[in-house]
Amino acid sequence: MKNTENRMAKLSLITAAAVLVLSSSFAVSAQTQTAAGKQLAVLPVAYMITTAISFFFLIGYCALVKNRKYPFVLLFASVFVVNVGYAFLALSKTLPEALLANRISYLGAVFLPLFMLLIIMEECKIKCTKLIYAVLISISVTVFFIAATPGYGTLYYKDVTLIFVNGGAKLVKTYGPLHKVYYIYLALYFVLMIAVIMMSYIRNRHKSPKLVINLLILVLGNIMVWLIEQLIRFDFEFLAISYIVTEMYLLSLYNMADDFYHSENEPPHPAEEVYGAETDRDVFGFIYDQDDVPEIKDIIRIWPAVAQLTTRETEVFCRMLMNRKRREIADDLCVSENTIKKHTSNIFTKLGVSSRAEIIRMLSVKNRQI
Repeated sequence: MKNTENRMAKLSLITAAAVLVLSSSFAVSAQTQTAAGKQLAVLPVAYMITTAISFFFLIGYCALVKNRKYPFVLLFASVFVVNVGYAFLALSKTLPEALLANRISYLGAVFLPLFMLLIIMEECKIKCTKLIYAVLISISVTVFFIAATPGYGTLYYKDVTLIFVNGGAKLVKTYGPLHKVYYIYLALYFVLMIAVIMMSYIRNRHKSPKLVINLLILVLGNIMVWLIEQLIRFDFEFLAISYIVTEMYLLSLYNMADDFYHSENEPPHPAEEVYGAETDRDVFGFIYDQDDVPEIKDIIRIWPAVAQLTTRETEVFCRMLMNRKRREIADDLCVSENTIKKHTSNIFTKLGVSSRAEIIRMLSVKNRQI
């Protein structure tokens, strides 16, 4: 996990620097406008800061994390799009401009719950089939088109006007009958998220209580922020901040989930799995000390499939023969445990086995056949 932690540290530093620069610019701008006796552009600058932060997170994730997950990329992009919409709306001068910005923010906000659900499903190790994914995408697209109708009809907003507060533009809306569709849509996703989390807990009760609690806190926290936004009207959309917190929290929980589900998956000792209590080297045959691992060409001679392995996979393979644990192999090769996990999976696929113990068994059998 060292590489992941380093990347996240770099990402945090980049974000901190961005916040510092933007905050300083905002302070200078505010002081200048106060001296000139003008109204402070608090709202636009606040959204510009959240937009910049979400942009740095998106770019930082794509640039610093090698094993990127597409739901995370889409989630980070959605948060950025939402904040871009909020910023453009605050800078709008006319109602048509504000409605266009509102559509941009809805483009991110409508798809954000979908990507959040996909990440939670992946963290909980619950597969999303192509059919389910297609249905969810179709629903999201439909809801977006409904939410994009203001300015063309009165079913989503009965009436909408543009006002200016804190130096920025804001829409004052009277909701129409179709606005309830958006509420139902969000409620559906929140229910699905909670259902997935609880299903994961039921299936893996002994492995993931801490992960379940953190995921529930995340989902319930988002519900609470959204409800507060509906009950108490603020000039600033605090969802802009909560979305950024959500994406970073999910990213940290993804690493936590990987530890929960994978760190204990490899057998503690191949000999114990294959031969029970028998650990005699003469019987088991292929657990090597560091100094007596045979050359790879000798292994290929008795098992030609090993020749398919890449250089890095071969390095991992040889350490597996020494019964090195994943964390030890990761430390040896200066990579993350996730990377070793992927190499191990590739090795199993190429050799047609399903476990480290099966590799040992195959080598033992093939060695006796020579």
